[in-house]
Amino acid sequence: MKAIEIKNNQIKFNKFIYALAPMAGVTDFAFRKICADFGADMVVSEMISLKALYNHSAITSKMLREDSSAIRCCQIFTHEADIIKPVFDAESFKNFDIIDLNCGCPAPKIVKNKDGCAMMSDLQNSKKVISALVENCHKPVSVKFRLGINGQENYLEFAKMCKECGVQFLTLHARTREQGYAGKVDKSAYKKLIDAVKIPVFWSGDIISIEDANFAKQIGCAGVMIGRAALGNPEIFSLLKGTTPPYSKKQAIINHLELLKTYFKTEKTLVAYFKKHLMWYVRASKNATQIKQEILHFENLAQIEELINNLD
Repeated sequence: MKAIEIKNNQIKFNKFIYALAPMAGVTDFAFRKICADFGADMVVSEMISLKALYNHSAITSKMLREDSSAIRCCQIFTHEADIIKPVFDAESFKNFDIIDLNCGCPAPKIVKNKDGCAMMSDLQNSKKVISALVENCHKPVSVKFRLGINGQENYLEFAKMCKECGVQFLTLHARTREQGYAGKVDKSAYKKLIDAVKIPVFWSGDIISIEDANFAKQIGCAGVMIGRAALGNPEIFSLLKGTTPPYSKKQAIINHLELLKTYFKTEKTLVAYFKKHLMWYVRASKNATQIKQEILHFENLAQIEELINNLD
């Protein structure tokens, strides 16, 4: 039986879901594929600007590549309802199964532009955007959000509005916009949300162990979104699910790099991008601090490949 079934834009979760959370500059198509290999039931893309797609950005369109074997979710951001239909009429998202609207990003440049967590401060406009998305994207819609913004925790009101618009499931990161990623998530908020909306809810934030995932499962969450704990660590999905990893971390690094070679046009841009992933991959290695210092000064693929070959 499939973990997730989708029919007529409706979702059915047949078991507890372990998903790769969306992370800007991190969850590229290659990393999503690798996490799926290690057991992620669903993978979520980096945030995709709907405005950029509306303006025919080739760079943004390229980000819509999808190679994974998991359920494929594309996270978008926009605060403009009127651009939704034209973008989805173009079938830009044909490689994805689910469309997720980001209403939780706390980044200043995103919020300043009325996107991300700023959507929680204007429920009237958010309702227009979400309704237009449900009506025009021809796929199930989910929404990811936070506790609130500007000192107001209105996540329950926001969630009820999402449900009324026809959203299939919700993902809560139980911190406020002002908290960013500091402190601990409010664990009590997830159960309150589940009881309030009676549709599937995913737990996002601070899931790093089997115990964390089991707690989310026990209170009735449909699944967990694994974010920062997956950085350089796709094996976490095998760990949480109690399965045997399909291959080693070293092979994961090799696979990641080889896939990205088919994406970036120049060695310079590939090296600049992959260095951060490489530093995450080696952070649990012996002499990690020294290795990361070396990586900072890498300028070509030969240096990266030599380091990978010398890893245990």
